[in-house]
Amino acid sequence: SLSRAIGVLGTDATIRQPYVDCLSEKFAGDCLVLRHGSARLVELAEASLRGDPGTPGEYATAIDGLLDQPGGERIDTVVLACTHFPLVVEQLAAASPRPLAFVHGGEGIARRIAHLTASQDWPETAPPGIALFTGNEPVAPELAKRLSDYGLSRIDRF
Repeated sequence: SLSRAIGVLGTDATIRQPYVDCLSEKFAGDCLVLRHGSARLVELAEASLRGDPGTPGEYATAIDGLLDQPGGERIDTVVLACTHFPLVVEQLAAASPRPLAFVHGGEGIARRIAHLTASQDWPETAPPGIALFTGNEPVAPELAKRLSDYGLSRIDRF
């Protein structure tokens, strides 16, 4: 962050976790770190996967919850602290009243998994990715298509 003000956008539970305090202290001790939890943004991300992108106003509400806090006008970087939120980063950026850098941990998580599994034997070709659902609701064709776009071509139920 150039402004030394960072926003953390996550679920209500995530932003209250002690590990967020530890990460903020360790990596952003000289920064203002503001947090905002949004359960609605999780719903919007899931709806987006089903083909319903939501409205710009709904994304504006989520980002405003972070930027409208005291000191929020200084934020130039937003950490997406939920695995769902990178799915709607473009909508968040479009709804923001100013340009923001958005950061998420997907690449870091992938590097860590690669490191931890480096000595394991892997098949020559990857098996199909599996989306595992609970419940018996049918999977809409739009959702199945989006999951397939992410490499999850097989749908199973638990």
